[in-house]
Amino acid sequence: MLDFGGGARVVAVPGHTDGSLALHLPAGGGVLFTGDTAANVAGDTMPGVFNLDRARLSASFRRLAALETETACFGHGDPILRGAGAALRRAAAGLPGA
Repeated sequence: MLDFGGGARVVAVPGHTDGSLALHLPAGGGVLFTGDTAANVAGDTMPGVFNLDRARLSASFRRLAALETETACFGHGDPILRGAGAALRRAAAGLPGA
């Protein structure tokens, strides 16, 4: 936990790279900074591309989808300002091993 934004949680999300991280701010409905683990391109929420380990990326994506998140900001693509958790869960449901 980091002491800002009402308590920010650093989330390990290996797969894109071994040291990939996301940042979740649960206060106020939840804001998630996904890094390159997820993308939202043309309204299509999906795992990021160009990953070192696809299986680990899928597990990390599902970990992000399980968080209480209203707003998500992505390494690639447009942010989702409302309903981000639902969009991430829909995308996670289609991943291998889901």
